[in-house]
Amino acid sequence: MEKKYKNIDFKKIEEMVEDDMVFRNQLLDAIQVAVEELRTAYIRGIEEESLPTIKQARHKIKPTLGLFDLEKLAVIIGNGKRLMLEKGFADGIETHKKEFLEATNDVLEEVKAYR
Repeated sequence: MEKKYKNIDFKKIEEMVEDDMVFRNQLLDAIQVAVEELRTAYIRGIEEESLPTIKQARHKIKPTLGLFDLEKLAVIIGNGKRLMLEKGFADGIETHKKEFLEATNDVLEEVKAYR
């Protein structure tokens, strides 16, 4: 990946919560849960070579990706979709899996640090 994509846009969260710390923490919890669920399902899909599992995981996270500008993760998931449709689970899947895990870990670390 050449361009530097952001992991998450915390300004969007702050605009939504309008200084309501309880709501802010609820949003951060929801983002964390969504990313953890994505990671679990997506990796299971890769290990089981199940495109339907991966597709379901992608669609479930889509609103979170857009709402909070999880750019890097969105790009990696999009690249993975193309990779798996073109080459299946052969060439490049291990590199994609590594990039995906790094991206999810980065989002989770930033969310944790932001608290």
